[in-house]
Amino acid sequence: MADLKNNSDIFADLAQGAYYNRPEHKMLADPDKKQLESLRDKGYAEYNFGDGVKTVYLQPDKTLHTEQIVTNLQVPKINGGYETQSYVTDTYQKGLLTDEKAGYNSYFVTDKPNVKDSKETYFVTRGSDGMSMENLNDWVNNNANFTLFNSYIPQAKLAEKAMEAKIKELPKGATMNVTGHSLGTMVSIQAVVNLPATDIDKIGRVVLFQGPDARESINKMSKQARENIEKLEAQGKIDYYVSPFDIVSMLNRNKKGVDEIGNVHYLMPISGTNTLQTDALHGSSHDFGQYQFNKDGSIKEANVKDNPEIFEAGIRVSRLIDETMAQIVKKAPQIAGSATLTAVLTSMVAVSGRVDIATIVAASGGKLTKEQAMELYDTFMKKYNGIIKDTEISMKRNSEISNLKSSISTSTGGQKVKLRAELAGVVAEEAKSYGREYNELVKNCQQETEDEIDQIVREVYEGAHGSAIYLSYYEVEELIQSFEKDRLWDNSQAADNLKEAKKYKEKLDKFSSALKDVSKNIQTYDGAAGKSLFNEKPKTVLEPWNLHF
Repeated sequence: MADLKNNSDIFADLAQGAYYNRPEHKMLADPDKKQLESLRDKGYAEYNFGDGVKTVYLQPDKTLHTEQIVTNLQVPKINGGYETQSYVTDTYQKGLLTDEKAGYNSYFVTDKPNVKDSKETYFVTRGSDGMSMENLNDWVNNNANFTLFNSYIPQAKLAEKAMEAKIKELPKGATMNVTGHSLGTMVSIQAVVNLPATDIDKIGRVVLFQGPDARESINKMSKQARENIEKLEAQGKIDYYVSPFDIVSMLNRNKKGVDEIGNVHYLMPISGTNTLQTDALHGSSHDFGQYQFNKDGSIKEANVKDNPEIFEAGIRVSRLIDETMAQIVKKAPQIAGSATLTAVLTSMVAVSGRVDIATIVAASGGKLTKEQAMELYDTFMKKYNGIIKDTEISMKRNSEISNLKSSISTSTGGQKVKLRAELAGVVAEEAKSYGREYNELVKNCQQETEDEIDQIVREVYEGAHGSAIYLSYYEVEELIQSFEKDRLWDNSQAADNLKEAKKYKEKLDKFSSALKDVSKNIQTYDGAAGKSLFNEKPKTVLEPWNLHF
């Protein structure tokens, strides 16, 4: 477990603070002695995260109480027969913002000590630090419906009721922001979209960290829920921060025909770790310790132009998840479309190694043999770690290229020739990788654009036919005619884009091969040709971030 290196983003601070075992004085989940006394005596607890972030105040859940779990037993009477006796076997905390039995915890935070004086408030939902054998049951039982069936999960229903209640407490002009991490993102987004239409205008920003996309689940919800998400997206209020190396972040992403929710920001990780490497220096890819920050305190994110390898990694991890699910079903068809499938996938990334293969077999209910489980595990981990390694190498090359260019500018003579040879070799490798990344990104960007157009066409169609009671059939048809997909999307241009991308990849492969040759014979080429090679501006190519359709 690793914590944020910088506390300059209030949303990240609050999402991290929803967990236990985080920095003292900064845990909403575990207030310190002074904060607990303030909650009791003043009705709020002050939190100052530092680094220029404003002070906020945790509000108590006044409905919190202890519930008893009672077990009834039939016991024999002394004079014969039986009687029912009740025993308290366990207790749990329950309230508007907490239901320990359901695995639900949220926190209500304000920008002023009292709610009535606040202008900006925050609804924070706790998620999960990462998959492990300790919380495996929680992942499977609480999220199988979301992962497999895109259902409205139980915790989200609890959160929606709590959000409604807290919005009613807001003074005029105040807004409520929503944030959460991991499983908390699923709860948050499903709860928000199911609010009454009158409450949606009270929502400020929805900032979610390292959770799966929920588009397919929301598409199955009510018309009001779909209208709510459409309104929030149109206002640019929803932001997801995801890690390309994190299985949870990449779940349900980069799927054909699915337009992902909100603005999706790919984090620039500090190091290449997978979701389970919680003991790594900067934590696993699912943890806050991997976040980098810009000089202005904002979270550092990748951009397609400078960091294509990050986006390619995300696409590859998304595909690996889908591919693995398909392989599990192929080996054990009986578990297709059941919670057992989720249990198997989760156990595969939760086990500590091949020594725990029996856990995967158990998760499958005995439907997988030990040999099948081992084959699935080995294949998955080899590909998963391979994606991370490939990306790390590419990131390292980018840094090397920058350093070598800087060194060349200040060197002379033989040293300069040697550095040029080194630079040529590194650029040759990067050119080959860039060609592959570029090809993947063009395909993915184009698919995302087509998905967005499909979504628009569906919405226009639904809206137009919803007006049929006011318009004639011909008026409805005329209304939607200009929004038919064939008018908005050029299949011929799309095919040409893919052809050009493939050609560009092939050219870069040839360039890489030629440049390797140069690096081995740099002194021969260290004349006009060599200078031309390093000084000539590249020809304009089709950029995946600037496609036309």
